[in-house]
Amino acid sequence: MAEVLQVQSLDRALDIVEVLCRTKHGMAIRELTEATGLNKSTVYRMLQTLRRRGYVMQDEDTGRYAMTTRLYDLGNQVVRRMDILEASRRPMERLCAAVGETVHLVIPEETEMVYLHKVEPEGSSIRMASWIGMHRPMYCTASGKAILACYSAERVEQLWHASTIVAYTPHTFTDLAAFQGELALIRRRGAAFDWEENELGIRCVAAAIRGCRGKVQGAISISVPQQHAAYCQMESLLEQLFAARSQIAAQMGEPGLG
Repeated sequence: MAEVLQVQSLDRALDIVEVLCRTKHGMAIRELTEATGLNKSTVYRMLQTLRRRGYVMQDEDTGRYAMTTRLYDLGNQVVRRMDILEASRRPMERLCAAVGETVHLVIPEETEMVYLHKVEPEGSSIRMASWIGMHRPMYCTASGKAILACYSAERVEQLWHASTIVAYTPHTFTDLAAFQGELALIRRRGAAFDWEENELGIRCVAAAIRGCRGKVQGAISISVPQQHAAYCQMESLLEQLFAARSQIAAQMGEPGLG
């Protein structure tokens, strides 16, 4: 029988979270100790950690602890990602078949983007070195730049300084002022290009996807190796990219994009 690995402190914290989630008006430490079977000092330490991380709040008048909406927000993020994935599958397949190039779907995660889905053309002898779940910095990719262009200049600056800026190729942006200028161009054009900024020999074009409240949810991109004709004609891919993005956005509740 396989050994069950267990982290006791995490188990205890989750016990507290689950109990608090079932209460309507919060609980005092004494009530939590009775409900969880944990001692008072353990419950207090766990509550302070959860409070510091924004998962728990304490009523100033009663001293009772209650859950915040942070778990709700995290859960919604997961659901939204599932929504964007389901909404993107068919449009991505059609786009890949139409342009004969690899199509990616990414979502933002702090200073990085995460590859959520990938569609490759059948019979292609050239495979992109990307995989589902791969993380890449946002500042050096078309998808990442398309997403960042949806943010304010202040937010972009914050994320820039939180990132480790590395020149992956001679074309990578490493100056914030120049990068902000690039984002301004992307906003006017509606799409972002990666001119070998992430990997030599690969160019990409991407467009951001917004959800029902207009908030950016991710981006869809087309990646083209230098051996293909579209490598020198990246702008020719825009119409089909925008069409696919609009199909996804419509299913996400934001019709009329692109």
